[in-house]
Amino acid sequence: MGSISKGQVHFLLLKIHSLTGLVPIGLFLTFHLLVNSLRTVGVLPYQWSIDVINNLPFLIWIEIFFIYIPLLFHSFMGIYITQVAKLNAIRYRYPRNWMYVLQRLTGAVVFVFLIYHMGTTVAPKIWNGHHLFEAAPFLIDVMNQEFATWTGRIIYLVGILSATFHFANGLWAFCISWGIIVGPRAQRNASIVFMLFGGALTVLGFATVLEFSLHPVDVVPTFKGAS
Repeated sequence: MGSISKGQVHFLLLKIHSLTGLVPIGLFLTFHLLVNSLRTVGVLPYQWSIDVINNLPFLIWIEIFFIYIPLLFHSFMGIYITQVAKLNAIRYRYPRNWMYVLQRLTGAVVFVFLIYHMGTTVAPKIWNGHHLFEAAPFLIDVMNQEFATWTGRIIYLVGILSATFHFANGLWAFCISWGIIVGPRAQRNASIVFMLFGGALTVLGFATVLEFSLHPVDVVPTFKGAS
């Protein structure tokens, strides 16, 4: 059996990068936006959803192996791809060239946004010991403060739009590169479907920001004194 060439390793890493964008990162993004959109239904359903998630057994290990590690790999590979990519949208002004450029740009925006988002939510939650039923009041208070100013709202609106575009456009690229969608007509129709899907996720995210902005509500732990 011959040794694996550098080109084969590079190809494999690109495939893993593409796959992690769908599973688990894309699925988590969809789930996260859906759960957060419960805030538009009422603060209690949203609080209960946070309670369920933060009381899952082995939560920290689930987050490390199924969210953080894939996310770091996908992000660093994305940075590498951006560095070696030949962006020629100015010279060749084809729509897909511009979409490729936007894919790289939104990936960078999402990376910065995630650092900010986790630095203001997950990190202080863990550092200050707000776990189990104490997590919901803490996180809801953080979001109330974020969306009390236009700075916070704009940061989240830009972050959400960048993430949903990056995921929807990435789905199209995934299906092309993995040979799932073949032919110009099928590819064109798929791009429309995926953009509509991305638009729906964007609406969910924006509606959540609007609800937090218009109706900030503080909550107490579902079970007081629970630990």
